[in-house]
Amino acid sequence: MEPDPDRAPRGLHPAPRLCVFTAIFGRYDALLDQPVSARSDARFICFTDDPDLTSDTWEIRVVEPAFAADSVRSARLHKILGPHVDFEFDVSVYIDASVLLRETPEVLVSEWLPEGADMALPLHSYRDHLVDEFDEVIRLNYDDRARVYEQLADYAETAPHVLSARPHWTAMLIRRPNDAVRRAMRVWADHVLRYSRRDQLSIMLALDAGVEYSGVEVDNFESRFHEWPAISGRRIAKGKAPNLPIGPMVAEVQRSQRTIAELEEQVRALDPERVAELHAEIADLRAQIEDGFRERVRLEQRLDHKTREAVVASERVRHLEARRGRVRRLTAAISRAARGGES
Repeated sequence: MEPDPDRAPRGLHPAPRLCVFTAIFGRYDALLDQPVSARSDARFICFTDDPDLTSDTWEIRVVEPAFAADSVRSARLHKILGPHVDFEFDVSVYIDASVLLRETPEVLVSEWLPEGADMALPLHSYRDHLVDEFDEVIRLNYDDRARVYEQLADYAETAPHVLSARPHWTAMLIRRPNDAVRRAMRVWADHVLRYSRRDQLSIMLALDAGVEYSGVEVDNFESRFHEWPAISGRRIAKGKAPNLPIGPMVAEVQRSQRTIAELEEQVRALDPERVAELHAEIADLRAQIEDGFRERVRLEQRLDHKTREAVVASERVRHLEARRGRVRRLTAAISRAARGGES
């Protein structure tokens, strides 16, 4: 009996059908070719509103943007809600257009997406808390600040734990097309539409929606799996907001709470004798500060006294100069009168 070529060998699972996709709207990015596609059975699809876009490694699918005046959110919706394609797949792999894959998507899925997980994405490799990501978006003017402040304030009230969580990097997403993922992605999309379009600000709240996910510890810029950003010419300035001089109070509170917790942890780790020494040093420093303050007051008082003396002396000099001028004028008048009498 001939073996069925469509049936996997006993004891082995068939390889998942993969769809790799990206989205470019408003010509924000150039399209980066993916040489690994030649070694992969996955379909590589690029969704775009640019009819002139071409590629040797991507299937180009021209679609209407969801918002004609908002290309960023139009691309985000394709990214978040997943590829709408006319074929079935078991796992989708989203990559930003500026990500270059060094390994095939098959390797990526096998190493990043464990059994039982619905989704996998990298952890943020250079930020520790989500509130820091809010600060960075504000600092770089990456979105309307009022909208970002509102999102930050709302999260602080309704989901404060996500602000303290370590953020994830959303330039690479691996997902199974199941109900749990769809529910979480709907939450994510709603927050991107309601609040900031910077989707890394809302992904943590979306992941709270009951999806089983794996956070992958990988350097965001470069790893054996990828390189980012691998292109130049991005329209980064597009959509930036103007500078404003103030920042959100909730961010200051979060930072202060974190600093207090870190200091308390450092104090708990100290030896009791060292703590006593530090208290003594602090008391000595406070005494020195008090002595310095008193000396400053004394010097300021002396300076004030000397200043007053200088003012009085200056007035005296001006008075003497005035009297000297009058004497000169009287002397001159007397001299003129004497000369007139002689004649």
